Amino acid sequence: MKGRDMEPTNRISDPIDHKTARSICDEVGDRLQQNLSREALPLPPYLERLVDELLKQERHAIDGVAAAR
Repeated sequence: MKGRDMEPTNRISDPIDHKTARSICDEVGDRLQQNLSREALPLPPYLERLVDELLKQERHAIDGVAAAR
C-alpha cells in the first residue's frame, strides 16, 4: 500500500505542558520567519492594496481610541 507509512496513527501520546508547547511554537515561528524572509517576494498588487487598507483601518481605530481618552 503506497503512502501507508504517512497516515496518522490513532494512539494517544503523552500530553506536553504549556511551557513546552509554547517553546515549540515559538521555535517553529522563529524558523519560519527566518526561512520566509529570505524567500520573500513582493505581494501581488491586489494583496498589497488589501494590506494597505488593513493598515489604514488599524490606524483609524488606534486614532479613535487615542482621541476618546
